[in-house]
Amino acid sequence: MQEREKFSSRLSFIIVSVSCAVGLGNIWLMPYRAGAYGGAIYIALVIAFIFLFAIPILVTEFAIGRASGKSVANHFQILEPKNSKWHLSSYFMISGNYILMMFYTIICGFTIYYFWQAITGNLAMDSSVAYSQQAFESLTQNPIATYITSLIVLIICFLVCFLGLKNGVEKITKYMMIIFFALLLVLIVRSLTLPGAMYGIRFLFIPNIEAFLENNPIRVLHMALGQAVFSVSVGMGSMAVFGSYINKEKRLFKDAFTVGFIDISTSILCLLMILPAAIALGINPGAGEGLLFVTMPNLFYHMPFSTFFSIIFYTGLMFVAISTAIAVIENIVAIGVDKLGFSRKKSIIINFVLMCILILPASFGRNIWSSFNVTGFPHIGSFFTFIVMEIILPLGSLIYVLFCTSKRGFGWKKFKEEVNTGVDGWEISESFKFYLSWIVPIAMIFIFGFGMLQRFTNLI
Repeated sequence: MQEREKFSSRLSFIIVSVSCAVGLGNIWLMPYRAGAYGGAIYIALVIAFIFLFAIPILVTEFAIGRASGKSVANHFQILEPKNSKWHLSSYFMISGNYILMMFYTIICGFTIYYFWQAITGNLAMDSSVAYSQQAFESLTQNPIATYITSLIVLIICFLVCFLGLKNGVEKITKYMMIIFFALLLVLIVRSLTLPGAMYGIRFLFIPNIEAFLENNPIRVLHMALGQAVFSVSVGMGSMAVFGSYINKEKRLFKDAFTVGFIDISTSILCLLMILPAAIALGINPGAGEGLLFVTMPNLFYHMPFSTFFSIIFYTGLMFVAISTAIAVIENIVAIGVDKLGFSRKKSIIINFVLMCILILPASFGRNIWSSFNVTGFPHIGSFFTFIVMEIILPLGSLIYVLFCTSKRGFGWKKFKEEVNTGVDGWEISESFKFYLSWIVPIAMIFIFGFGMLQRFTNLI
């Protein structure tokens, strides 16, 4: 049996975990929702919910991964009591990884396309938002361009995974994240030096109670809670696999806290990069996916050295998007190895072919297959997003928490021992049991239950 690879250092484990957590949700979803749901209030809620709920769930994933030494494919089966059925939930979470990549790969492909447009100078050809909107629609309505750019993303991700954990996933995502943060800081300085940027700072840090109340406070709480879980990428085992690659020298809670803290910090930096500039130039901060692909090109047009700054932005955007994709693909590869006994090479080849097929619906959902969209959703990608964010992540998180606290699962005693094993870091106390057993599950049930009521009834 092939020996499981391990991270070369604790720092590498944290960086790769961060690369999985930090993605387009920080750059696209967070600024858009902050712009739409009350600015500083929404931001504060997301930060609070990451500390209160996402980080505790992340601890459970790390603990289960490390205790079992396996990915989501087998970790329940190894740790569950005899004759229990927890392992059946692994299929639910495995499906989440594939569904996520079925639409996330498409968005990653958009970043590659816009990176190329920035290099060629095409982003700075017209000052109107209408031109940027038309350019984005031309891309999404072009099935060949959409599929090819997504295919490039898959090729990059699987090639990195083919190089192995240390030489591929660890090394390349490390450099991607370093470059991303360096470019991010450059763009923040430029954004904050634009005339009128102070209005964006006020928007970020002064609560807008009126906007919060107008958007239904319970709905805003629901959105912020879902954002917190999605932002840290918990609930479908994509973080547990990294726990399976580390040794027992350090305690786990501090590592989970560090990943969550860096994710929060990144979100704030992304907000400082986008919102002050957007507001200073009169661009709607609540523009949805268009914030990245419609309004940002228009923003760069109005900047001195527009081509230079657009290249920096879309380089960083491409790196952070692909680094997240690499982390999820690594989990998918590990599933093939752990569940089906494939060699790493065989799992990579089979999953690559499979993903080339699975990205077809989202690639063609806005163009040649648009007539097949699910009722109530603008395109198939938005339907996949709903499945992941409103169903798989909260219910998967609920399963992880219950498995770690239930006597019929891994159990609180074993979980606590696993988390506290090591010579450095923070220990969790016995008092944490009630919170993890009751408060966190209630929050996850709220995400799922409110989301279903909001989507399928007229009660809310």
